[in-house]
Amino acid sequence: MTESMVGLANPYALAELALGRKVRWSAVLDHEAFVAKTLGVSIDRLCRPVPGNMLVSGAADVREALAETREAATGREKTFSSLARGPVEEMLTKISPAARSRIVGALAGGRRDDRPGYTPDGAEWADPGDFFEEAGEFFDPVQGGLGDCYFIAALSAVAWARPYVIANRPRVTGPQQQDFVDHIDFYSGGLKAIEVSERMPLVQGSHAWIYARSSEPGEIWPAVYEKAYAKWKTGDATDEPDYGPIAGGWPVIATTELTGLPGQTTTCGDVSADDIWATVRSHSLSCRTFNPMTAWTWCQTPTPVDYSDTGIYAYHAYTILGWAYVNGTKYIVLRNPWGDNGPVVDGLPGSWLAYDQSFWRNVPLNSGGVFAIPAGTFKKYYWQFGWAK
Repeated sequence: MTESMVGLANPYALAELALGRKVRWSAVLDHEAFVAKTLGVSIDRLCRPVPGNMLVSGAADVREALAETREAATGREKTFSSLARGPVEEMLTKISPAARSRIVGALAGGRRDDRPGYTPDGAEWADPGDFFEEAGEFFDPVQGGLGDCYFIAALSAVAWARPYVIANRPRVTGPQQQDFVDHIDFYSGGLKAIEVSERMPLVQGSHAWIYARSSEPGEIWPAVYEKAYAKWKTGDATDEPDYGPIAGGWPVIATTELTGLPGQTTTCGDVSADDIWATVRSHSLSCRTFNPMTAWTWCQTPTPVDYSDTGIYAYHAYTILGWAYVNGTKYIVLRNPWGDNGPVVDGLPGSWLAYDQSFWRNVPLNSGGVFAIPAGTFKKYYWQFGWAK
């Protein structure tokens, strides 16, 4: 594991894991302050790309440490010594042992014994809802306590640009109402058909989410897709796959695996800000992307730019939703797969209008993870972007 990849855990999800329960975020006035109080460390500090920072799951050294922790977890309690460095060490010393176990278990994964399947520390497998409550939409996928932002950003991009790709295809497997599996297709050297049930690893007792969830209450399709992806990528024959190994990856590859469409990547340093904006427009109709697009920040430690106090984070993937042109400034519209966000540098205020298949959708900016920044700011802070077509 010498190559760094895109992969940053969601601190909002980690705050829920630390508490061991769901948080009604709509009742929280300051989300960032709540996370900082719960974890004992600010989001900005937790996500700094310093060597050994466990939240930066895509970094080569962290991926190696997480893999070692997965192996060391067999038959005994996980140890934190190899991971407890920098801001994460500070966090781990400020939360309870149970919270520590849940968080590291979510980040690292791993099998505790020789039984088939895997159950994260402090978790149980249960069916938490329905595949769809309404329909698959871009704001549904929310990343959990795992560094697979690349996959969740790609999932959001596909739901936005190619919504019919996201489908509920269940198959009955027994006489009881709950005896069925969902069929999920992936593509890599051909079609890869995966079947999984709708049982998810949830915090024991409270049934709070550990991994991906939907922003729509009672809906679970993003969780089903993530579970199927983990099962496929790990080659697990059971219905209880280890999610840990899917931390860290590439957004465009994930997009091609979801759609079967060829992917293409552009490095921001090779083109001008105007070229970036024009490229996004070329893949859009009425301000909205019709080809699934993603972008990601620098995956180097230290990074070529300083992300401190920008609201943008290194080693992280984002969905490109489209473009805007306001008062002579060209903007790129993005979504953070955390489904939440604080102020973003040079962010456009207000809302964004885009034609969503058959109607004009008014999307609030600077909430729900959605924001718009000038093309020049995008070029500065983002390493690459790409699409599937």
